Amino acid sequence: LDNASGVTILLLLAELLGNYNGALGIELVALNGEDYYSNPGEMLFLAQNKGRFDDILLGINLDGVGYREGDSAYSLYGCPDELTSLIRKVFSPRAGIVEGEPWVQGDHMLFVINQRPALAMTSVEVMRLMNEVVHTPKDIPEIVDSGKLAQVAQALNDLLRRTPA
Repeated sequence: LDNASGVTILLLLAELLGNYNGALGIELVALNGEDYYSNPGEMLFLAQNKGRFDDILLGINLDGVGYREGDSAYSLYGCPDELTSLIRKVFSPRAGIVEGEPWVQGDHMLFVINQRPALAMTSVEVMRLMNEVVHTPKDIPEIVDSGKLAQVAQALNDLLRRTPA
């Protein structure tokens, strides 16, 4: 869950977006190290993107997605009404993807603190998983449902293709 599932979704999404020719500039970025004091991945991203944050329409964090028990969950942070409406419109018809509780322990906060909208995707039991599974020997491939990873990648593909620039 932490965070091979997120990387898998990024790879699936890259494949789905292979023929994308829309108006959005889409960057798929794997950050690392948010669990460590120095946040090396986030710090590098900040340095490399200094002065570009105003160009970011939406930061999307995929962390802990695909737990075999329960639904995938998303939460929104500082999204304008039009974007919030679009995200809910794309996700709500999909069984297995629900709007969940906000959580601040993730890379999506990098965007929020820079006044950019963010979408975080995880599993509905994110807090329990962070306390009992993540960073333990219990975080093994067998607890991930690959079908849920594909579903989230497809939902994000639909969202990105429908998002105006």
